[in-house]
Amino acid sequence: MENRECFTEREILRTVEGFEACTFRLEEFTHVRHMTVACWYLATLPEEKALDRMRSGLQRFIRHHGKEGYHETITRFWMILLDQALRTTRTEWGIAARVADVVTRYQDKDVLYRYYTRERVLSEQARMGWVEPDLLAITPDFSIR
Repeated sequence: MENRECFTEREILRTVEGFEACTFRLEEFTHVRHMTVACWYLATLPEEKALDRMRSGLQRFIRHHGKEGYHETITRFWMILLDQALRTTRTEWGIAARVADVVTRYQDKDVLYRYYTRERVLSEQARMGWVEPDLLAITPDFSIR
């Protein structure tokens, strides 16, 4: 599925299931796969539930691999940005095409640095809780507090 502009619903579900079952190795769970899972959750669940599911899934995935490193601000940032992007897609496209469109638009993980300086987003405060962007504002359409 990596680096393809067209995903099928079956491929997306396999990615979500692999993430949830922790069957991906750390290096296999790429940015594109992160975005795919996040978009699927946002497209199929209410926003707060999608955020909660992504957060708990990432924490479980990281623990499963014996690592630390969950980052609250980065997780929330991407969920807000992807939710906004999904809202601009055409519902008649169907869920797989909508997810594929957004994932293709946001394959570059450095988009984060258009909104945050490295110092701010990589701070301990940002890792532990939500920190507002310091370069470009992002306004969630749902409560993230």
